[in-house]
Parts: sequence; structure tokens; C-alpha cells
Amino acid sequence: MLTPTLLACYAMSGVIHLASISLNTLLPFHVVALGGSRTQVGLLFSATTVVSMALRPAVGGWIDRFGARWVILPGIAVLAVASLALHVPVTPEAVIAVMVGTGIGNGLVSMTASVLTVRATGVAHRGEALSLYYLASSLAIAVAPPMAFGLRGLGGMPLAFAAVTVFAVVLFALALSIPVSVTAPAPGAQSGFRPISRHAVSVSFALALTTIGHSSIYAFLPLYAVSRGHGAAVVWFFTVYSIWLIVWRALLGGLSDRIGRARVALPAMALTGLAYFTLALPPTPASLMIAALLLGAGSAVLYPTLAALVVDRAPEGERGLALGTLSGAWDLGVVVGSALIGFVADRVSFGSGFAIAGVTTMLGALAFFVTERHPTRRASVV
Repeated sequence: MLTPTLLACYAMSGVIHLASISLNTLLPFHVVALGGSRTQVGLLFSATTVVSMALRPAVGGWIDRFGARWVILPGIAVLAVASLALHVPVTPEAVIAVMVGTGIGNGLVSMTASVLTVRATGVAHRGEALSLYYLASSLAIAVAPPMAFGLRGLGGMPLAFAAVTVFAVVLFALALSIPVSVTAPAPGAQSGFRPISRHAVSVSFALALTTIGHSSIYAFLPLYAVSRGHGAAVVWFFTVYSIWLIVWRALLGGLSDRIGRARVALPAMALTGLAYFTLALPPTPASLMIAALLLGAGSAVLYPTLAALVVDRAPEGERGLALGTLSGAWDLGVVVGSALIGFVADRVSFGSGFAIAGVTTMLGALAFFVTERHPTRRASVV
């Protein structure tokens, strides 16, 4: 799990998330300073998410057919150019346009790095390798916001944008360090465009249902807790959630390799659903801590396990497309959930919005259970 190639992949995961989360942390302040509205701040994130959702399955297929370097190096170049372009815009609309470019670069780089992690690992340790890959991203997500504010305090937005350019240079060096044997086109890759991998459809459908509530954690939970006088407790919620996720991702990374993918994924979905139902209750410090522990434990293993599962099922020439299909499903759930939970929270209550998230997550677990019980899937359960 610590070969030079895998270490480079883990490092790419960390660096691209440092770059993207730093921008996500600071650009809302930048847009407001330029006279932007709350709607325009929202467009910053919806634009990049929609781009990512549309791009990732295609990127996976490109990696299979053309090889990793023909995808990741242009992605790094787009990220570098976008980080330099951010020094120029003087209107919120221009910043949003540049952020579309960063979304493209992020999608190209992160998707390729995850496929390279799969290629550099055997099936016996695939779940563990993917867990370490996503552990690197989790650590970067935890570090990036305070780092971004620190850079802003030292040199303003120009220094923060310059740091993203430096991250792009580091990514370039890491990408070139991957052996050609790992970055080459996949044997048996089919020519022609295919939007999704059929080997990943059932798992991706279940994942999309479980991510309906993901954005509500960040968009609505702080508002809900503060409205009930528990602003301090919500700070502890995010602290406990992040630490718990990182700890369990580090400890349980190889669990699905030992006992089977479905035996790990299904309980993770159930824990996630229980977390949302707990958040639907009137918030108290105790209920928020219980929800943080449930959500952190479920999230720690769910996506890496499902990623390993779709790769197990896909032929060698289609593994990039399979991962892209799964990743696109994650984004689809977030996009749909942002609108759905927001509508319910606005028209009914915050609690009802979280209850909807719990219901859709349990429906995702049910869909996963039903498809995994099919005779053609039982080999992956045992």
C-alpha cells in the first residue's frame, strides 16, 4: 500500500483537494467583495458540481482508451491557467466563469488519480488502497480551510491564488513520476463514446440515493442548530464528524477486502440513514454528537467500498468508465439533493428536510440490498 506509485497517487489526491477546497473556502468572500449576491455565491458551487457531474464518466472512458497522461496533464494545465486567471476578474460573473475551468481541471485530475490507484493495486488490497486514497483527500479537506484563511491573512487573495498555481506545479511533477506501464491505455478498452458503464449502474443508483442529503449537512445544519440556540454544538459536530471519519477510514480501510464489499457497504448506508434521522430531531448537543459519530462512521467506508466494488465487476478495459459512472452518481445525488432538501426545508422545516434525506438513504440501502441479493451478484457478497 506504500509503493512509490501509490504514494504518488495519494499525494495527488491530497494536493488537488488542497487546491479545490482552498478556492471553495475563499471565493465566496471574493465574490461578495466584488459586489456579488448570495445567488451568485451559490452559482460558484453549482456550476463546478454540474461540470464535474457531466465530465467524470467521460473522463473515465478517456483514461481507458487514451491513457492517463493524455487526461491528467491537460487537467493540470487547465487548473494552472484558471488559478492565474483568478488574478484578473473584476466581476462576480467572471469569477464564476473561471471556476467552471477549475471544475474541469479538478475533474480531470482527481478522476485520473483514482483510476491510477486502482491500476497500481491488486484485487486483494483494492479496498485498502482506495481507502488510503480517499483518506488523503479527507485530510486535505480538513487542512485546506484554515490554510486558505492563513494565506489570505498573510497576502490576501493574490497569495491564495498563487498557492493554487504552486499546487498545479506539484501535481505536474507527481503525474510525471507515475510509470508509463501504469498510465498506458487499458487493454481491451473499446473505441467510441459511452456515457456510463453498465457494470456500475445498480451500485451508482444506490449511491445517488444515499447522497441526496449530503449538501444539507453543510447548507442547512448550521442554520437549524443556530435557530435552536446550539451554535456552539454545531461547531463540535463538524469537528467530531471530520475526526471520526478520518479515524475510521484509516482503521477500516482493508475491511471490505477481508469480509466482502457488500457486507461493509450496506451497514455504512444504514448508519448514514440513521444519522440523517437523528439530525431530523430537534437539535441538542447530545443528538448532534450522536449524528456526527453515525455519519462519520458510515461515510468513512461507504464510497471507497463502492468504488472497489464497481472496479471488481468491470472488465480491465472499462474500469475508468466504471469509476467515472460512480463518481457522476455522487454528484447527481448532491445536485438533486441541494434543490430537494432546500425546497422541503423552506416550505416545511429543517427537520423535514433531514427526514427526507434519511428516507432516500434508506431507499438507497434497500436498492443495494435487492440488487446484491440477485443470483448474479452473490459472489461479491461472500
